[in-house]
Formats: sequence, C-alpha cells, structure tokens
Amino acid sequence: MIGCVDLNRVSHCKKKEDRMKCVSIFRFLGLATIMGLGGVGVQAWKTKDGVIYDKSNQVYNLSGISWFGFETQDFVTNGLWTHPMSFYMDVMKDNGFNTIRVPFSAEWILYNFDLYPDGSMISADPQNQHKKSIEILDTLFDMAEERQMHIMLDLHRLHKEYISELWYSPTDNMFSAGDFINTWFVILDRYHDRSSLIAIDLLNEPHGRATWGTGDTSTDWNSFAEYAISEIVARYNTDHWLMLVEGIGWGKDLSQARYHPLQFDSPTIAQRVVYSAHTYGRSVVSSTDIYNIPQLYQDWTNSFGFLVDDGHTFFIGEYGGITDLDGPWMQTLVQYLISKKQRNHFFWSLGPNSGDVHGFLLDDWTTIDSFKQQITKSLQPYPTF
Repeated sequence: MIGCVDLNRVSHCKKKEDRMKCVSIFRFLGLATIMGLGGVGVQAWKTKDGVIYDKSNQVYNLSGISWFGFETQDFVTNGLWTHPMSFYMDVMKDNGFNTIRVPFSAEWILYNFDLYPDGSMISADPQNQHKKSIEILDTLFDMAEERQMHIMLDLHRLHKEYISELWYSPTDNMFSAGDFINTWFVILDRYHDRSSLIAIDLLNEPHGRATWGTGDTSTDWNSFAEYAISEIVARYNTDHWLMLVEGIGWGKDLSQARYHPLQFDSPTIAQRVVYSAHTYGRSVVSSTDIYNIPQLYQDWTNSFGFLVDDGHTFFIGEYGGITDLDGPWMQTLVQYLISKKQRNHFFWSLGPNSGDVHGFLLDDWTTIDSFKQQITKSLQPYPTF
C-alpha cells in the first residue's frame, strides 16, 4: 500500500486497427467475458445527434456536477465535516444539477472496499457515521433517487494519490488492465440496476503516453476503451446506461477520433457511447489567451467540436476555473457550446478544495459562487427532473 498524504488542496490539480488483434492481446492479459448479471430487454439511455434520450425515449437535458472524495485517501465525498449529505444534495438540485459525477479510485474498490472513513471526514453527517465508505455511496444513490436525480460513476484514478497516464500502471505493476476491468465489475455488480445510474465515465484524463489510433495496443486508449465497453456490456447483458470515453491529453484531445472513431459491432452499444472532453482556462493552462475568442473557438473545434459535425455526441465532462481569473473564458466556452447546440455538461466541482480551480461553493462550503451559478444555468437553463 502507498502511504497517505494530505491532498485536500492539491490532489485535483490539472497541471500536472486491427480490433481483433487488440482483443486478443487484452485477453492475453487475463481478461475474460463474464455473462448474465443484467436483465434482457431493459430500456436504454441513448443518444442521437447530440441529444440524450431517457429510458422512456424522452429528451433528457443534463446538467451535471462532480462531487469528489471517494477517489482520494479520504475514501468519502468531501464536505461532510461541514454539512450532512442531504444539505449538498439539496444545494445541487436547487441549482439545477440533475446529475452527480462521482469519482472513485481502483485502489478504494480493490484494496479498501470494507474501509470506514475517518470520523472527522463525516463529523457533520450523523446519518453516515459508523458506515463503511461503500455504504455512504449507497446513501448517495438513495438520496439521488429520492430527488429524481442521477449519478454517473467515474473511474477517476487507479491510485488514490494521482491520476495515471493509462488504464494500467506499468511503473509499479500495482494495477493491470485486468484490474481496470475488475474494478468496474465490482462497483457495477453493486449498482448496475440502480434507477439513478445514468452513465459511467470509463477512465479519467488519459495523458502522457496515452495515444489514440496509432495501432500501439499498449497505449491506444481508443482501442482499449472499445474492448472495455464490450466486456462491460457482455457482463451485464443489458442496455442500461450511457458510457463516456474521454480524450487523451488530460481528457481534452479527441482530435484523432475524426480519423479513428470508436467502433462497435452493435448499433445499440454505439448509441450509448459518448465522447467526453475536459477543458480549462488560465487557472490550469497558464498560456491560455482568454480574450482571443477566434483562437479559443478554433482550439475547441479541433479538439472536440468537430464531433458534432461528424454526427457524434459529446459532453464537456469537466470545466470550471477561478472566477476572477477564468470568468471571461467560462463565458466564451458557454457561448461556443450553445452555438454547437451542446448544452449537456458536467461542472468541476461542487466543493471548493479543488486546488487550482476551486468550486461551485466557496471556502465555507455553504456560500454559492454566484458567477458559476449563472454560468451553469445559462448553459443548461432547462434541466430535466
């Protein structure tokens, strides 16, 4: 095990074709399809032309926000030392967020599944005291269902301390490709049939050695994502939820999907897959010219905006910033997304302790950043409840 460190302020800093051949190599790593846990003929969440449709085939306007903590050494959503979970759930719903992105780590699920969080982390939440971390996540699902809200599970990290470049960790051999698949099996065995589960975010922010479409099965994220999704669908044998695949380059770069789009034999799988892009302004990328709007538009179009023109669906899976530094950038991004008719989004993050971009709530974990409130509401003014 790796020693714990205090990451409350810095742990989320952003700075820092042959498909059969791919499948055979991944299977060589010890992955196996396991069938039969899901139901047959279940209605699906799906997308078409950039629009989300729920299980009743009604348009679903998604307004999402990330609430982190389970992926860190805390092993629980942050902020429960100030208010109970119900407080934050009501804040999110009252501000139009109908979907919560819940980051978690493989290290939690595979090595600390029966862990109880430190009592100081949940001191303001009597309902969740004396519960294991996974039982607190159960409560989050319960509260979402009570409020007609939804949850997207996000495999944010392999290790609890940092975001890995790839879906396995060759430097320390702590996590294999098989462990990646097994992590999803363990958590989805528990939650695959929960009515509030709308989506899974397959892997957060591949970067570094991660590639897309090069033909290198040890680094091509798109090839492994195709395989992983096929394995997950086979195990649960159902059309339940959407599946998000992020770009490389810390999630932003989907440019090679123009030439190497994700491919699936089943159209029912394909319509459930969503490209997810992360993008940030000067607080993360200091060289960003927040006032050069033509350049920003060109950058976004090259990275992910072209997907709309090519008939694919994408979400902005993370964006945000420090209001005083990134305010104009956030306004420009919203204008760009509206021009592309892509209003579904996930804001980063609820809590203020994301080291470089802060949060929707200010440092007191109570007061709302009014600028960010306006930004998220202008992007998705009519969320579905």
